[in-house]
Amino acid sequence: ADRFESIELFPDKLFTPIIEGADEEIRTTCYNTAKSMYGEELPEVIIARLEKELVPIIKFGFSANYLISERLVKKSNADGYLVGSRGSVGSSVVAMMLGISEVNPLPPHYICLSCRHSEWFLDGSVPSGFDLPNKECPSCGGNLKGDGHDIPFETFLGFKGDKVPDIDLNFSGVYQPVAHNFTKEIFGPKNVFRAGTIGTVAEKTAFGFVKKYEEEQGQKWRGAEIARLASGCTGVKRSTGQHPGGIVVVPDYIEVDDITPVQFPADDKNSEWMTTHFDYHAFDANLLKLDILGHDDPTMMRMLQDLTGVDPTTIPMNDAKAMSIFNSTEALGVRPDQIRSPVATY
Repeated sequence: ADRFESIELFPDKLFTPIIEGADEEIRTTCYNTAKSMYGEELPEVIIARLEKELVPIIKFGFSANYLISERLVKKSNADGYLVGSRGSVGSSVVAMMLGISEVNPLPPHYICLSCRHSEWFLDGSVPSGFDLPNKECPSCGGNLKGDGHDIPFETFLGFKGDKVPDIDLNFSGVYQPVAHNFTKEIFGPKNVFRAGTIGTVAEKTAFGFVKKYEEEQGQKWRGAEIARLASGCTGVKRSTGQHPGGIVVVPDYIEVDDITPVQFPADDKNSEWMTTHFDYHAFDANLLKLDILGHDDPTMMRMLQDLTGVDPTTIPMNDAKAMSIFNSTEALGVRPDQIRSPVATY
């Protein structure tokens, strides 16, 4: 045995897709968006935050990850469906400037939509910009809008900025298959796979197996023996499945077999997608996984927009009337005894 060296089943590095000029593109896009939002002379707080994020993203080769998500969101928006970002991606200002996330992680501030005048609250006195009351712009008399939620970037990429970014996106359920197929257009059909999952035997199921076996053998075992046999069955592979929205991207300079075998889900050879044979978590440090999830919210937003003609992105977040439904029934024009509840949300 001493003559054999130990082998690593998975390589220890990350293989990200290479998109020509990605580093330059995200830097330029971010600054252009920032200037269109906050004016040509950017406040120092924005530049500092952009640089803090752009440097590690570019250094550790995550630019392509961001750009892919940006292309997916842009396509969905162009086709008329909003995309909701979910989880920690909301703490990245680069994601917001690229249009991936709608959450503004900068400190709370007022911004004038006409002349781009801004006022910042850097002392922590305001937890969220959505709580700021309406106010007139001192420069041009326009309306000031409150935004910013003060979320640290470390939530997303770790303290050193080297954690693989996991950008989860909620696409409309109606649109999800379109978004999935769009990844085939970007990378080519041979380079994208559904993330596979492995279903294992649960503890209670294993216990059932053992009881049945005991019956068939005509035996009567002690509880300890039943538990011992059941624990041996628990966690054994039972079936393979696929992640509901995970797409694994294999860059064109390596083969998928360098990392994981692939298979048809449940051996269905007519399936549109192949899945990775190993569970995604086994190689999450090696390949990029896109979370293109299906969700009802964007579909409902789209339907409401069609019915009312109101664009959801224009709705004010600090509407006093909307907020009042959490503590009274007044906004609905009903008395508490009529709906048997002191609050309208009921």
